Amino acid sequence: ATTDPSELGRRLLVAALVTILYEVALGHLLEFVKIVMQTSPEGTTYGDVMKSITGEKGIVGIWDGFMPWGVVQSIMKGGVFGLAHAAASGFLKPLAEDGKIPMIFALALAGAFGGLFQGYVLSPTLLLKTRVMTNDVFREQMNFLRTTWLSLTLGCEVVRNEGILALMKGSNIFALKRLFDWFTRFIFSDMFEALLLKFSTTGSLTTGEKIAASLMGGTLSTFSTLPLDVLVAKSQDAKKAGEAVSASDMFKAELDEKGWGGLAKSYMKGFEARLAHVCLTTIVMKTGAPIMYDFLFGNKA
Repeated sequence: ATTDPSELGRRLLVAALVTILYEVALGHLLEFVKIVMQTSPEGTTYGDVMKSITGEKGIVGIWDGFMPWGVVQSIMKGGVFGLAHAAASGFLKPLAEDGKIPMIFALALAGAFGGLFQGYVLSPTLLLKTRVMTNDVFREQMNFLRTTWLSLTLGCEVVRNEGILALMKGSNIFALKRLFDWFTRFIFSDMFEALLLKFSTTGSLTTGEKIAASLMGGTLSTFSTLPLDVLVAKSQDAKKAGEAVSASDMFKAELDEKGWGGLAKSYMKGFEARLAHVCLTTIVMKTGAPIMYDFLFGNKA
């Protein structure tokens, strides 16, 4: 059972391991490109972003912010979510099995709880990573060790110049985003899995079909949570360091300045990178994690 401490520990380990492998291979780059696009002036292209990231440092530039904050976030992201999700599942699944709530809703709620908890715990590391990604100083020529050291000292600078609470800047909107991120990813993916099961002749889904469901679920989730994602990036942008930022005030100010058409265009920046990141993350956590669990510990779920 997921409430067994040793079982929770195994699931935490698997979630952390899967996440860090994904982030170092592709996830960090997709998030990097997405955040820079979302905080760049109108007219910025993906080519411009990649050129700014790799122009001075070459390919190594794509891992700016990954050491140390991306590594810490990767380990904690999967582990924190996995622990909270497993704990919530242990409480909610029996309710669904007793017929008190639909199973698909129980699983989505467990995902939402995992996302909310994850949001508050990871907000400081996301802020520091975003500051590195959006600070032009880090685009200059410097070796990997120098970049890592400056990234590490950035945390001390934020606390010294803005106060320790600055590390939680944008945390409420980020936690809300993570709640809706995982609620929508789980419920949409499970809905598509249920749909595919109706056409299955074996009564079960193949790994490929589960991945397809995750892709479709991730796509719908991206559309439904994109405004929150952009607000988080803009509130934690290095250019807003030291400013008191309100998500609602930012939204209203941009609406007044650009109108609904301009606002929609602004909030679609980085959409493709966001879509790829969400879909792949959904596959990794929803389909990849159980595969890794079975590989390491056997099918004990």
